Amino acid sequence: MEKGIFFMSHTEFTTTTNEFIGTAAGHTIGMVIPNIDPEVRTLLKIPEQYSSLGILTSRTGAAAQAFSVDEAAKACNVELLIFELPRDTEGYSGHGNLIVLGAYDVSDARRAVEVALTLIDEKAERIYINEVGHMEMHVTANAGPVLHQIFDAPLGKAFGFICAGPAGIAIVAADTAVKSSPVDIVWYGTPSINLSRTNEVIIGVSGDYGAVKKAVDTAYEKASALIEVFGQKPASILHFKPIESTDKTE
Repeated sequence: MEKGIFFMSHTEFTTTTNEFIGTAAGHTIGMVIPNIDPEVRTLLKIPEQYSSLGILTSRTGAAAQAFSVDEAAKACNVELLIFELPRDTEGYSGHGNLIVLGAYDVSDARRAVEVALTLIDEKAERIYINEVGHMEMHVTANAGPVLHQIFDAPLGKAFGFICAGPAGIAIVAADTAVKSSPVDIVWYGTPSINLSRTNEVIIGVSGDYGAVKKAVDTAYEKASALIEVFGQKPASILHFKPIESTDKTE
C-alpha cells in the first residue's frame, strides 16, 4: 500500500549523535542516555539504582507507543519511570508522548528502545485520521507491567484502548462499545482528567479477549462513521493522504 505523507517513519534520516537509536511512525524518536547526570537525575526524580535511560518521544500517538513499550519491557530488563501525554498530534486534537525507561545497564535500555521502535511501526497502523478528526484503537491479549502502570490494565489480562477526537465522538463510541460487549472500564481520560487538555476522550477496557476485541472493533466502527462527516473515511497515519481540493477559484 502506498505510504501517506503525514506522520511517517523517516528512516532515511540519521545522525552521528551517540544517544540516537532510531525513529518510527508518528514522528517517534528513540534515544539512550548511558550515564545520567546527577542534577538531571534529581530533576526527573530518577531512582538511584538506574544509571541508564531509554527515551521514546513522539509528536503523534500514545497507545501505539505504550503498547510497544509494554512488549519491550517484557523482553528487556527495564522499568517505566515516566509516561506523559503532551498536547500535540501535529495540529490534530490529540497528543504525543514522553516515555522514559530506567535500566541498570545501557545495553538493556538500548535494546528496549530498539524493540519498541520496531513495534511502533506496526502498531501505528491503528492510529487513524482524516482532515479533521482522529482515533486510536488497540488490543492486547496479555497486558504487561507498563500498561498496568499507565492505564491500570489488569496484569496478564486482555486490555483494549479506545480513543477518538473531537472528544464527544469518543463518548458515543465508548458508550456503544461497552453496551456491545461484557467488558469493564478500568481507566478513562477526558480533556481535564488524566489528559493534557487534548480534545479527545479515552477509555481502557478489560475482560475476555474476545469481548475486549469486540468492544474495540465496535468503537472503531462508530467513531469512524462519525469522524467521516468531516471528510474522508479515517485512514491509518501510515497511509493517509488528504483529498486534493477541486476548487478552481483564484
